[in-house]
Amino acid sequence: MADNAAHDAPPQNEMITIGTVRLPKAAQEVLADLTNEEMKTVRTTAPCPYSETMGGKWKSTPKTLDLAVMISGVLQSREGESTVQNFLNNMKAKWNLSMPYLKGVRGAVEHILKAEDRAAARGSDSNVVDSDNYMDQCNYAMGRLKDDNKHEPTLFHSDGQWVEIQHKPTPVAVPLDRDTFAARLNMATSWRKPVGDSTDYRYVSCPPDVVKQLYYHTDKPVPELKGVIHAPMYDVEGRLIVSRGYDRSGYFYAPPDDLFVAKPPRNITEADLAKARETLVDILCDFELDGVSRADLEAAALRGEGEKVWRSGNDPQVMSAVPPSFLSMVGFMFEQLVRPLIDGPVMPLLISKPVSRAGGGLLASVVQQVVRGATNVRPLATNEEERRKSIVAALRSGTSIMAWDNLPERRTVDSPSMATLFTEGEITDRVLGASEEITMQVSASFLLIGNRPPFSKELTERLTLAELIPQTDSPAKRTGWKHAQLLPYVKENRGEILGALLVLIQNWINLGRPASKYAPVIGRFESYTGTIGGILECAGPNWTSWQGNRDKLKAVAEDDEGDNWGVLFEAWAAERGLGAGGKIEVNGLIEIASENEIDLPVQRIKDSGPFAYNGRSFGKAMASMNERVFALGGYGKVMLTKHGNRTAGGVAWVLKHLTDKAVKSDPATAREPVFKPDPVAQPVPPLRVMTRFMTPEERNGFPEMSKDEKAALALVLVQRKADKLKAA
Repeated sequence: MADNAAHDAPPQNEMITIGTVRLPKAAQEVLADLTNEEMKTVRTTAPCPYSETMGGKWKSTPKTLDLAVMISGVLQSREGESTVQNFLNNMKAKWNLSMPYLKGVRGAVEHILKAEDRAAARGSDSNVVDSDNYMDQCNYAMGRLKDDNKHEPTLFHSDGQWVEIQHKPTPVAVPLDRDTFAARLNMATSWRKPVGDSTDYRYVSCPPDVVKQLYYHTDKPVPELKGVIHAPMYDVEGRLIVSRGYDRSGYFYAPPDDLFVAKPPRNITEADLAKARETLVDILCDFELDGVSRADLEAAALRGEGEKVWRSGNDPQVMSAVPPSFLSMVGFMFEQLVRPLIDGPVMPLLISKPVSRAGGGLLASVVQQVVRGATNVRPLATNEEERRKSIVAALRSGTSIMAWDNLPERRTVDSPSMATLFTEGEITDRVLGASEEITMQVSASFLLIGNRPPFSKELTERLTLAELIPQTDSPAKRTGWKHAQLLPYVKENRGEILGALLVLIQNWINLGRPASKYAPVIGRFESYTGTIGGILECAGPNWTSWQGNRDKLKAVAEDDEGDNWGVLFEAWAAERGLGAGGKIEVNGLIEIASENEIDLPVQRIKDSGPFAYNGRSFGKAMASMNERVFALGGYGKVMLTKHGNRTAGGVAWVLKHLTDKAVKSDPATAREPVFKPDPVAQPVPPLRVMTRFMTPEERNGFPEMSKDEKAALALVLVQRKADKLKAA
């Protein structure tokens, strides 16, 4: 036993939990003086009436434990408060003890006697705020989140973030900010604070420090979400995901309630393949892909017949009547259904057309409706920073298809952000509106739609082409469509169309997933071309022409003018000439660039349009190219140089003509060569900046023209431009 000032260390194997309840200081001091064994003695004391307790004979002042045992017996005899007060008064009078001390002993005894009641009320969960250990609280919360999301999960982690499925209107994965996560955590956990003597509790929200710890914890106790899919998908093992909800592969299948897609038969017959091919031809036959009519497409894709043929991918000796643009569209619809089987990036699909209203937007909507049950397109920002932000936002939304429509006709699409997006498996970027970075997986497919939009060589090499070539001068007035309301028809029959795609994929899997024989080797896209090409080649004996139009892709999409500064300087030379006679200042060059809508890597004037270049930024760009040599079409090689001293209008610039043997020399002593262009073959502005003066027929036939035909057309366009300026 201990006296009123000291106690022994508690045995480690007989701890009594008494909790932390607000007690008077005197009671706390008494508790501190009692060992764990002594507390157990107090708790197990039998009831003892007041009369028996006072009948005891004490030879010396009772110690703290003696008083505690006596008070415990009196309290448990339940003789009332007046009896307890009489006992305390007698102890004070007989042994000269202070009343605060005696009340402290009583408070400590009551606390010990109620320990079991408090433990029963508290339960075993470590969820008592300001009482339980911080790490125990974190572990409790982690355990509850894990249990709540074990069978039908609602919370997931993706790319290191907490995400949940939200319906708006179609199900999508939405990253959670910390406040939203705290709300979800409070739904899965219960947090309490003790009231009074700790036999009652009031419910409170999760402690902020616990929320913060769990929100930023790297090892999240919930399933990984790789994506939300809206159509059946084959996982990396070749297993078809068809059950709604979360799948063990990491995908959440969320189809519309009315969508039914039949599973492909275990054994695919030739009749199954034929029906699947007919279903796909049915929705694509009226788009005049590669200029092929409905009847000719049906003959080629279903029967292998046709006068017009294309090379089979990388083998010019094997020809096919199936238009490669048709297979490009079918291949695009395969992508998301087999995305886990493609180990690497997928190639963006360019839907190119020579004129407006040729059906490119409708075709993009059709394939989007099939693959994801919804359509969505976005404009392509002219500013690279805005493109980057748009890409980050789209990736964070978890969309399966990113589509850009109405790409510019006369301005080269050259975007480092898009080049990275199309070739990298993951992208790290800054979170919008925050200073933190996030790494996002790239698993989407990409659509680009426009009237023969030009691309940089870097981007062109990454594209797959589907070309629409209308066989009429007024494609918007076409009639005789097989399905007058094609998009509603696709919506209504989406399940059947998806079923046809699955049959062709399952056939490829049954054959051992053979890689494509004919698809060309394209760096970084080997898995993509091998998979999509392999499925197509297994789908039909003559479906071998996928990617057989890459020469055409270069003709219609690649900006063969190269450096856009060269484009600008050709327009400058055409307007003012070479040498000192053609000198020009920055403001004059800005006017030419704006008039011809030439996209340059120069800062713009805010809110003033895509070609309102900042003069200071433009001047710095020119200074960085001083004495640079350019090859300008019919003008040959020229050197950009400063001319004379700076004037009030700024620095003047000239283009000096160079012979093949010309070498760089001191501008102060070098004689300017005299350039006299051939009067018969006058150089003209680059054709790409003259396309606005072309007729629809000329735009349509331009890619097939010979060099002589292009040169003749260029002279005609120069005259048209002059006539227009004269009339103005």
